[in-house]
Amino acid sequence: MLIGKINDKKYQKLLVTVREVKGAKMIDFRMHHLATDGELVATQAGFSLTVDQTGQAIELLGEAKRRLTEQG
Repeated sequence: MLIGKINDKKYQKLLVTVREVKGAKMIDFRMHHLATDGELVATQAGFSLTVDQTGQAIELLGEAKRRLTEQG
């Protein structure tokens, strides 16, 4: 299930999806490139997080954002 897209470059997007792998629900972050026919094609670049890992990642991203904004 597609959650959203983040534009990286003109022909490349990061797609965030929810999927199930061997019975485990995962949040998948995967780079896709735009093929000549206009379809987005998944690349090997990406990673998946379990529900538990997602909470930890959100906390770490929040901390990284806070530190970056402090630096100006």
